[in-house]
Amino acid sequence: MENLKKPENLDKKQKIFIISVCIIVAVIIIGLIVYVVARNQEENANENKLANMYEKMVQNETFSITFQLNDNNKYTVSRKGDVANIDTYNDGSHTTNIVKDGNTYLLMYNTKTYYTYQNNATGLGELVNQLNEIIQSQNPEKGQEKIDGDNYRYEEYKGVSDFLMNADEDVSEEDTNTRFYFDGDDLEYIRTIMGDKSELISVDVSYDVDDNIFEIPSDFQEG
Repeated sequence: MENLKKPENLDKKQKIFIISVCIIVAVIIIGLIVYVVARNQEENANENKLANMYEKMVQNETFSITFQLNDNNKYTVSRKGDVANIDTYNDGSHTTNIVKDGNTYLLMYNTKTYYTYQNNATGLGELVNQLNEIIQSQNPEKGQEKIDGDNYRYEEYKGVSDFLMNADEDVSEEDTNTRFYFDGDDLEYIRTIMGDKSELISVDVSYDVDDNIFEIPSDFQEG
């Protein structure tokens, strides 16, 4: 009778061994998952997304970024190498600065007239320079915030008001902060905070630019 019980005891030991191995493997897998998640969270916390975006803009020298408060107040900065286009709607008034050949051409759409400013190419690197100054000035404060029900990570810079579009009164740089909101690596919003007031603008970033926007329309006359 004792000999008949041995296979049963052996089978139980095998089951216990298999279960133990499975538990150990599961613990190891869970541990690895926890480690990877924690590592990613740490890397994301240390990553400067605005700096990454700036580096991409500088390296490619091709980008188009639209900043929009509403349909009547928005502007788009587009660049491709040594030419640029700054297209602006200010309370419905539409103007464009085209920078090329070292000159700036101001297009007035209401009269279909353009004006030439010789040896003036400041608009070519203006946006890139603004971002560089902001990034170099300080390490941003980081956090999360919901906008229209969606959660975004933000980087906040103190004393920055470069992207404020609708200032009703004089703005003090010292009392103004700016938050850049990202969905993954994509910049989606910018909020300028002035005391208990704030202005939120939407942002659309593209790295594909049409060459035609750097040409003066044929129906425009020089003023």
